[in-house]
Amino acid sequence: MVVPLSLTAILLSAAGYLWGGVYRDRPWWRYMLKPGTMGFIILLAGWGAWQHPGAFSWLILAGLMFSLAGDIWLMLPQDRFLRGLISFFMGHLCYVLAFLTEAKGGLVIGIPVTLFLILNAWVLLRPLARGAEREGGTLLLIAVIAYVFAISLMVLFAWMTKNPWSILGALLFYISDAILGWDRFVRRLSWRDYGIMIPYFAAQTLIALSVVLG
Repeated sequence: MVVPLSLTAILLSAAGYLWGGVYRDRPWWRYMLKPGTMGFIILLAGWGAWQHPGAFSWLILAGLMFSLAGDIWLMLPQDRFLRGLISFFMGHLCYVLAFLTEAKGGLVIGIPVTLFLILNAWVLLRPLARGAEREGGTLLLIAVIAYVFAISLMVLFAWMTKNPWSILGALLFYISDAILGWDRFVRRLSWRDYGIMIPYFAAQTLIALSVVLG
């Protein structure tokens, strides 16, 4: 009963954010429903952690909390991008450690995924690095490189858990962040809000479900 109710609340809150906060461009809808949706996701993961306590559950919960902090930094009227980036970086480190505790695959499964991530990161990083250095200098450049490294590790270790919820959640998170980075540092995208937030909310929900459903 808890899971269906939680998923319904997450879906309604996310839909409200996309309609009121993005489509209708109502600031208060954004301020309430962006962190509100994450709040429902955190409650779902918290219930899962209570049902299945352990390092994996608590690390995922910590990662969600850091993500909530990142959401708040990024939605403020002032530009707090670097603070948001650091918060999400910490969240990804929590996810990396969580997935590492559940990793079941060895080199056979890890090598092809690693090669794919290295190639993809190389393609993404070249334009992102130029834009980051132009906008924020060396500090932002280093932060962006570290972030890409962290989220790539997160996808790799999620894959090695062989948990479909974790894997799909990590991949959707990667897509969301790739769109955000491209929009921020390379070229503005007219559909960015939908392209970033739909996979982002889905990713966090799936990662929370990896705690609940195992």
